Amino acid sequence: MESEQKMLNIFKAAGIVEPKMWCGGADQMERAFAEAFGQKLGVLVVLGGDGTIRTAAERCADEGRYIIPLPGGTMNMLPRALYGDVSWDDALKNTLGAPSAKVISGGRVADKQFFVAAVVGAPVLWTEARESVREGDIVDAIEKGGVAFQNMFETKVQYLISGESKGEAEALALICPLIAEEMSDSEHALEAAVIDVNNAAEVIGLATAAAFGKWRDNKDILLTKTKRVDIRSGSDMPAILDGERVDLGCSTEINFVSKAVTVLVPASG
Repeated sequence: MESEQKMLNIFKAAGIVEPKMWCGGADQMERAFAEAFGQKLGVLVVLGGDGTIRTAAERCADEGRYIIPLPGGTMNMLPRALYGDVSWDDALKNTLGAPSAKVISGGRVADKQFFVAAVVGAPVLWTEARESVREGDIVDAIEKGGVAFQNMFETKVQYLISGESKGEAEALALICPLIAEEMSDSEHALEAAVIDVNNAAEVIGLATAAAFGKWRDNKDILLTKTKRVDIRSGSDMPAILDGERVDLGCSTEINFVSKAVTVLVPASG
């Protein structure tokens, strides 16, 4: 595998001998992580998509290990926020050349953590339809899109922000400080975006913009900062945590986590 050999060469150049390596597709990651965390590893380097990186970061957070999350997916939201718009090999070389520990904040919902953003509500089902389009399965995209469109108008998310502001909306997003455009990455709060949409086209546009936190010019979005949001719905709430689809049940709470995980980044200046 080309990326595997390239990574080994980078490790060798940095003086790292006999690194443990695990390679495979998304369906093999659970086994790979189980094996990796069974080792006495101080640093986990992950090359993968946002969902894979979220899972790895969550494990590192629980076990107090360092992580270097490298961009190997479509959006690469966390690596891009940490290393800039560079290739994974440049990000790794720069970090190994002058590593610096950086504690980043995040959020927690139920027993899961997120480090970029959580988006809750029926409109997130559109991401599955968009994925089918990307893979060329138009029939599946139409079917999933129809379900998402129907659910969007039948299911609302009821929210209570910071125990004060309450209401209901089609979707709710909680964005971590590292990603939010108008927040310092040291700010102790999540940015909450309350989303109301009128048609499917707007949902698709918001889903794309949501990935990078570019909310502010849209009249259908209300923004605020919070450390906690309580949410509920009349049916199971679909959600996306850092690109990974999960179901949250009919009620849950989302909390800010000030010290979520420690990443290694290039030392500044």
